Amino acid sequence: MLRELPLYDIVIDLDDPETTVSFNSLVANPAHEKSFETFSQKIAYQFNDEEQVITGVAISANTPIFRRDPSTGEEYYVNFSPASIKDIVFDYARRENFNNVNLEHNSKRVVDGIYMIMSYIIDEKKGFTAPERFKDEKDGSWLVSYKLTNKDVYDAAKAGMFTGFSIEGVFQLLETGKGWEHEFKAIYQELKQVQEYITFYNDYPESVTNNAKKGIELNQKYGNKCATRVGRLRATTLANRQTVSVAVIKRMYSYLSRAEEYYDPSDESACGTISYLLWGGPAAKQWTQSKLKELGIFEQ
Repeated sequence: MLRELPLYDIVIDLDDPETTVSFNSLVANPAHEKSFETFSQKIAYQFNDEEQVITGVAISANTPIFRRDPSTGEEYYVNFSPASIKDIVFDYARRENFNNVNLEHNSKRVVDGIYMIMSYIIDEKKGFTAPERFKDEKDGSWLVSYKLTNKDVYDAAKAGMFTGFSIEGVFQLLETGKGWEHEFKAIYQELKQVQEYITFYNDYPESVTNNAKKGIELNQKYGNKCATRVGRLRATTLANRQTVSVAVIKRMYSYLSRAEEYYDPSDESACGTISYLLWGGPAAKQWTQSKLKELGIFEQ
C-alpha cells in the first residue's frame, strides 16, 4: 500500500528545450540524482538470441515511484501519465535520440552497436494492445526493442548484469490535484499526519496576484508564445489566489532568482518579462524569500 505522500506527474515541456529524455540506460540498480532524474522500471527484458534483440519496458504508465530529496529530506511519489509519455516519445523522436544508450547512467560508458528497432506505446483505445509477454503492463506504457551488434553487451544483459531499462533526462514536477476540492483533501491528509501545522499558504500580497494576471494578459496579447505549461499553471494558481505548498514556494523562489536577469519591466513584449510576471514577478520573489525565512527553511 502506498504511503500518504504528495504525488507529482513527471513531464517535459515540448516548448522548453531544457526538458528532455536524453538517454536510455541498461542498469542493474537505479541511480538517483537531484535535478537529473533516472527511472528504473520492472525486470522485463525479453531476449531473442537469433536476432540478438532485447525488448523491455522503457516507461511504465501510472506507476508511482518513490523519491526522497537528499537535500531537504522531502519524500514524495512521481508518476508518468500516458499523456506525458506521449510527449516524451515525441521529443525523443524529434531529437533523434533513438540509439542513445549507456550503461548504469554513466556518460563515459555509451554503448556502440545498439539500435532501437521498435518504439511502441500501448494504447487500448486505438487497438495497440500489450504484447503477450507484457500483457500485464498498463495502458500508456512505452515498450522498446534494441538490436545489438555489440555481443559483449548483449551477453552481459542476458547474464543478468543488467536487469532493466532506465531513462534519464531533465524533467518538470507537476503537482496533481490543484483544484479547491483536491486542495482540501490534501490539507486533510496533512492534518491526519501532522496535526499541529498546515503546509499550504495563500497569504501572498495582492501584487503577486496582479502580476500573474498581467502576465496572463501579456502572454495572450503576444500570441501565447512565452508561457510553458508549468508557467501557465503557476499563473492560474496565483491569479485565482489558490494555496501553494512549501515545495512550490521553494520552486518559485528558485525560479524567480534565476530568471530575474531576464525581467525588464520596460519591455512588456519580452518573454523573459512575461514569464517572470506569470510566476508572480518581483513581489513573489520577495514574498517567497520572506515566507521561507519565516518557516526556517531559507537563511541569507
